[in-house]
Amino acid sequence: MKIKKTAVLGTAVFVVALGGYVLSDAILQQNTLQLAKSSEREGEYAHLVSWLPQDAKLAIEYRAKYLFYQTRMNRARKLDAKVEAIFTFADYIKVKDPKGSDEMMVSLVTNPEYKNSRRAYRAYAFLLLNDKSRHPVQIREFHDYMKTLKWEEDIYYAWEEGQKRLNAMRAKDAVYLDFYAPLLENPKPYTNYDRFYTDIERRAPKVEGKQELAERAARIKADNKAGKRWLSQDLLRAPLEYRERYQDVKQSIAEAGTPEELVSALTSLAVLTRGKDDAESNATFDRLLDTPELKNASNAYLPLSNLLLYKKSKRQLSVEQYHKVLEGIKDPRNLYLAWEAGYQQLLNEKAAPKVMMEYLAPLLDQEIKYRDYALLFREIAKQAEALKDADKAARANRFLQRVQDIYMPSVVMDDENFNRLN
Repeated sequence: MKIKKTAVLGTAVFVVALGGYVLSDAILQQNTLQLAKSSEREGEYAHLVSWLPQDAKLAIEYRAKYLFYQTRMNRARKLDAKVEAIFTFADYIKVKDPKGSDEMMVSLVTNPEYKNSRRAYRAYAFLLLNDKSRHPVQIREFHDYMKTLKWEEDIYYAWEEGQKRLNAMRAKDAVYLDFYAPLLENPKPYTNYDRFYTDIERRAPKVEGKQELAERAARIKADNKAGKRWLSQDLLRAPLEYRERYQDVKQSIAEAGTPEELVSALTSLAVLTRGKDDAESNATFDRLLDTPELKNASNAYLPLSNLLLYKKSKRQLSVEQYHKVLEGIKDPRNLYLAWEAGYQQLLNEKAAPKVMMEYLAPLLDQEIKYRDYALLFREIAKQAEALKDADKAARANRFLQRVQDIYMPSVVMDDENFNRLN
């Protein structure tokens, strides 16, 4: 009888332990899927599975991440995001499922839909001279793929990933020189590429008859240093969506039918490329500010508002200069939009209360008849309180009270004309 009780008790303990194991597995998987194990929650995960054997903990974590990457791969719809997700999943399972991983990697360089994706470079680099794959990518094939890339950040990362692959396999110096050949035939003018040209300088003298390549690489580096051009970190870290937006804006520029449409599209391009490609951004601002047709457009304030106190541009405007721009705008709707655009720019620049008040204070002396300005008057009241300026705060609040007490039309919604027509 005692043996039976012990057996029952042992079975119960086993069932509870098994249930706890399964529950821990499910909870950890769910949390990992939702939060990707953020550092803020690591303590909770550690406590949750602390009683499990190490092998069990590793198995649970592997399975959770497996499901996370698999789900992200299956849900990806856009081509580049899909290719990136497939690579990430294949790279994750390469140790436990080398055959399955290789099948996915190879699909990224052979499938017509995937092989020319801007994110396929990671698979091309992974398979570069990889004799463990059923489809090792040869250097020429890698170079051919590189020719399909049009964005500088992708081209740079492709070279970087290829170099990492050669480093990992401890390739011979001659192999490196074959790999780098296009960089000597068509030099890249960015100092980011110094790492590759320095590698050529180091390896070329070790290969018979290749000393001249080292000298050529040194000259290219010197030219790049003198040119002072580089790919910004903002560009290199830009998400996939950046180039999608870039292409959309370029399309808008091409389709612009009026000066106003062109000003709007070009301003979007100038702002979008700020920090990522300052040469293009500055050139676009120059076009906007120096082209008579665009300078005289009714929305010419758009580029000017984005230069308000923008210290990284040689064409930045002071508050006083932008006030003069506002004085020249006669259309009530454009005038309000110009005020708001300047305000948004100062928010972007994290302007101090004193600067914000300097910009907005002239509104207190104007006869405002549109409720849209309530946004700006609320800001005046806020900054006046921060500056302990009771007079300006009171005047701003009086306008805000008027907006509540009486009907005031919206200049943006064009209420006046609507009411007149009805």
